Amino acid sequence: MDQLFGFFQDVARQFSGWLENVDGEGLVVSGLILLLVILLRKTLSGFAVGALDFVATKIQITIGDAVKQAIEPALRALIISLALYGVLEALHLPAILDTTLDRLVVSVAVAAIFAAAFALVDASVAWIVQPKDKMHGLQLSWLLKVLKAATLIIALSAVLKVWDIDLGPVLTGMGVLGAGVALAAQDLFRNLIAGMASMGEKRFDIGDWVRVEGVVEGIVEKMELRSTLIRRFDQAAVHVPNAELANTTLINFTRRPHRRIRWSVQVVYSTTAEQLEKIRDDIGDYIETSGDFAPADKAARYIRSDKFSDSSIDILVNCFTNTIDYAEYLAAKERLLLNIKRIVEEAGSSFAFPTRTIVPEQAEPFPQSGEQHSRGNDLGIDPSK
Repeated sequence: MDQLFGFFQDVARQFSGWLENVDGEGLVVSGLILLLVILLRKTLSGFAVGALDFVATKIQITIGDAVKQAIEPALRALIISLALYGVLEALHLPAILDTTLDRLVVSVAVAAIFAAAFALVDASVAWIVQPKDKMHGLQLSWLLKVLKAATLIIALSAVLKVWDIDLGPVLTGMGVLGAGVALAAQDLFRNLIAGMASMGEKRFDIGDWVRVEGVVEGIVEKMELRSTLIRRFDQAAVHVPNAELANTTLINFTRRPHRRIRWSVQVVYSTTAEQLEKIRDDIGDYIETSGDFAPADKAARYIRSDKFSDSSIDILVNCFTNTIDYAEYLAAKERLLLNIKRIVEEAGSSFAFPTRTIVPEQAEPFPQSGEQHSRGNDLGIDPSK
């Protein structure tokens, strides 16, 4: 407590000495310059952005509006920090106060620079990683996270360096502490490694329709360090731990090149062989020429009279659509259904439905009395007894 009191006494003594020798005219000029910079900060930052855009245009780089809006606040903070630094240099404050304020202003300037860098990570990655590189959404999102984390770490290191804080002992202490934290965070690290493995294997991407056997089926929205968010079709959000996701059978429906249609078209037994052949051929012709379905050499296609069922003759229709989009798949499926119905009707046949014919057993007429006696005698029975 005495040391802190002595520190403030020392600062007050130095400040009193500075007030006795201060240049009033210089103080007024410095204050006016600082006020002018604060009032014109938007204009100055806009001029800086314009200059940056001009240079980028000369080297054939396009700076979007989002980038400009992201760096303008950081530029304003940087401009004010530089103006403050100049004012402090002109004031010649006491050493202890001057050093502290200088470090504070420089820290703000460094933070402003790295804030702009942090805001530019998204635009920089989008510019560096071209669409032709075929980088998956998950890989891109993790690259953004790593770059942003690196930016924050470097910014923190730079600010600590301004204050002459040695990072060596801090890192050593973190290493000792990390051993204990690692034991308590085994689950986190296991999920982190599993997530990186899934990303490396490219098992799925953001927006893919997947089914994790026995867990969930839905659309992948994002992968975090510990879990992956899968949105079910009823819009419920399910967070699946990455370790469980990596060790469980996963079906990726989005990676299918086609969607299958497999129907059994049932026609009545009165359909003739010629009509069956016409129905089969007409369905095949429609599938071949409609443009909705994959060619037979790329996906299996079967249109055949298949079997005799209890109430119908079945025609197997097995084909694959060109699209995997669900809405387009349903539209192609509907067109096929309508055309099959039209084909069956034009062939002079009709669709069968389950039927069952019940034939009652013919009851034997009740015998007359004479017949009873006769039958009784035939069996060796005396009717008089």
